[in-house]
Amino acid sequence: MSRWGYRIAALVAVFGAIAATALATPAPVTPQPGAVIDPPASPVFTWTVPVDEQSDPLFVADKPDTTTAGSFPERNVVRAHSFANGETTWSPSAPLYAGRYWWVVASHSSYTSQRYFSPPRDFRIGLTFEFDRSQVRRSLSQHWLRLTPHWQGNMRAVRVKASLLLRGRIIWTRSALRTNRIGSPGSITFTWHRPASIRQGTVLHVREGFSVPGSSAGGGDGFSVKAP
Repeated sequence: MSRWGYRIAALVAVFGAIAATALATPAPVTPQPGAVIDPPASPVFTWTVPVDEQSDPLFVADKPDTTTAGSFPERNVVRAHSFANGETTWSPSAPLYAGRYWWVVASHSSYTSQRYFSPPRDFRIGLTFEFDRSQVRRSLSQHWLRLTPHWQGNMRAVRVKASLLLRGRIIWTRSALRTNRIGSPGSITFTWHRPASIRQGTVLHVREGFSVPGSSAGGGDGFSVKAP
C-alpha cells in the first residue's frame, strides 16, 4: 500500500472512532430500574458518560413519553438540573411526591457539541404519611361541634372523612378531597350542628379516617365526645 493509502486508512480509523464515541449515550447507574426510594431518603442519580463527552442536563418526569431528541416534553418534567463541571451524580434538594417517575441524562460530544440522551429509566418514591386525631371544639350556646383532623405526607391528595354515631348508628357524616403539599401540614374542619332531637351532653362516637386516592393506604381513629 502507498504512503497515501496508509494515511487515508488512518484518517478513516480516527474519524470512525470519533463517530462511535459521539454516538454513544450516557449510561444510568442508579437508581436501578424499578427501584423504590422510601422517604426521607432522596433519589441519588449516578451515571457514566463516554470518553470525550461531558454531562448535560438531567430531567425527571412523571410520564415516560419522550421527544424525538430523547428528552421529556416540558409539561411532564418535575425536576431538572444542569451540569458544568463533569458531574456524574446528583440528588434533588426538594422532595418528590409519592409515585412513579422516569429520568434521563444527556451528554454532549467534545467534537461536535451534539447532545445525546440516555434511555428513560423508572423509579418509585414510596408513600409516607401521618394522620392526627381531630382537634375538637364545642359551642354549648350555639350547639355546634367542630372536628379538625390534621395530616402530613408526600401524597398528592388525601380524602378525609368524619362521622358521628349514636348507639352504633351513623347520624352525620362529611368527607372532602384535599390537595396535599409536601412539607406542610394539612387540615380541614367539619362542623356539626346538634338537632333538637338529640339532648345536650349525649355521648356520641366520632369515627374519622383518611385515604390516599390511587393507593390502598389509609387509616382512621375513633373516640367519644358529648353533644354540645
